[in-house]
Amino acid sequence: MYTEEGEFIDIHKELLPFDQVLEFFKHVEKEGMIKEYCDGANERGRWIFQIYSREFVELLSNVIEKILKGSKHPGPVLEVMSGDGKLSEFLKPLVDRTIITTDAKTGRDNIEHPKWVEEIEAVEANSKYDPSLIIMSWEPFYSTVGVDLVEKGTPLLWIGNPESCAVSSGISEIPSVQIDSEYLLCRHDNFANRKHLSRFRAFLTPIL
Repeated sequence: MYTEEGEFIDIHKELLPFDQVLEFFKHVEKEGMIKEYCDGANERGRWIFQIYSREFVELLSNVIEKILKGSKHPGPVLEVMSGDGKLSEFLKPLVDRTIITTDAKTGRDNIEHPKWVEEIEAVEANSKYDPSLIIMSWEPFYSTVGVDLVEKGTPLLWIGNPESCAVSSGISEIPSVQIDSEYLLCRHDNFANRKHLSRFRAFLTPIL
């Protein structure tokens, strides 16, 4: 739970099993520190929006592979708005396709972006790389970029809390496949009562 210095551990330092991740966040919740923890009060100062576990990343990788197998498009997988790129880092060993990781790096949140995360806007990245699939996790509150990308026709995997992500964009009204899973966890959840608020949606992927 804690480092030797008394800080909370970084839960995304490595990919951990779901049960271990859930128990950790139940503890942080009991301490009344979820917001602070997710805003960087942890050993690496990491900002956290969606919470990753081994089972969730495996689920996501399976969905990605299914879409790629049903598509004739040879392009890479593109992650936009990737933050510190941790999701791409976890996915790369599991996905048999190049994953390009990008973020606009606006400084809106105090996120430490690795140098290998390319600084580029999402729509521009889509035009540059012509991907076979786009991953977008935690689109900002006022953003309409998800809708813009869906309209361009590339399959999009959208992950986030509909009450906090792109709330006025209309993306929730666009037909999609919602992928329900107990492994969805985010910073707004009630962990003790297992009330999960994030959603995992696939747009323009009829093969699902």
